[in-house]
Amino acid sequence: MVRRLLEGVGVAPLTPMNDEGSCVDYGAIKAYVDFLSNKGVDGMFVLGTTGEGTSLSLKERKKTLELFIEANEGRMTVVSHCGAAVFEDIIELLVHSRNSGADAAAVVSPFFFNHKQEELFWFYDKIAEAVDDFPLYIYNIPSLTKNPVSVEVIARLHEKHKNIVGLKDSSGDFVNSTSVIQTLPSTFNTVVGCDAAFASVLIAGAKGCVSGPGAVFPEFFVKVRDAVREGNIGKAFEDQKSLTRLTMALGNGANIPYMKHVLERRGLEMGGVKTPLKNLTDAEIELLDNNLVAVMHKIGIDF
Repeated sequence: MVRRLLEGVGVAPLTPMNDEGSCVDYGAIKAYVDFLSNKGVDGMFVLGTTGEGTSLSLKERKKTLELFIEANEGRMTVVSHCGAAVFEDIIELLVHSRNSGADAAAVVSPFFFNHKQEELFWFYDKIAEAVDDFPLYIYNIPSLTKNPVSVEVIARLHEKHKNIVGLKDSSGDFVNSTSVIQTLPSTFNTVVGCDAAFASVLIAGAKGCVSGPGAVFPEFFVKVRDAVREGNIGKAFEDQKSLTRLTMALGNGANIPYMKHVLERRGLEMGGVKTPLKNLTDAEIELLDNNLVAVMHKIGIDF
């Protein structure tokens, strides 16, 4: 059942759109995938938060994933985010992801309603049963869903369903991430969405990261990964300092329109953002650019 799972530098690619953000620019996907692969990225978490996945129609999500997989040509691990507000849509997206050749899929915890932990267990239990031949990640991002998935529930789910193979933990809580790593078997694929903790969680036993800013500037993520793998912990933490400065200048992954703007400056077509997100004004861009350029100069890189 298991194909490839996320490890090392995983990124959450942005989804190219037209300038108004009204539709996906499918023709711009290949150049972006080539860019990420050439920079040394190990895996892509397609159509997640940074990819505006929940803002797209099912038809758009399916075609976008298909083109990311086609452009990838097997170079990087591909995990498809299939979270949605409607349960039946989640299952439809999961079946499509499996049939399209994604290595695995992820589902964010339910949002809008507040849920008890037993309801979250039931939610993932039913999903795992519906696609029991396909590797699944639990996606924990309580800052957006208001529904954190507890370590106990994750452990119960993994024990019951061997196709629940990992967790994307974007809680920003280092204790929570390490608790999952220490509680679950070493084969469980924990990846962390907190850029500032990347070096620390790798050393603590995480398999890798999934980063939005990493999909804009993968270079320092690659440096941290390589230093940890080589056992050069001092260098890893020095590179981590630069990585953290850079990701904070990008809005710590929360400013999607600005990350698209920076990718445009790096020579890629990204366009606008999907409603209800809003494109930045020229004044906002200038202010952010001034800060980013100053940080880039300090750490010794250019666009």
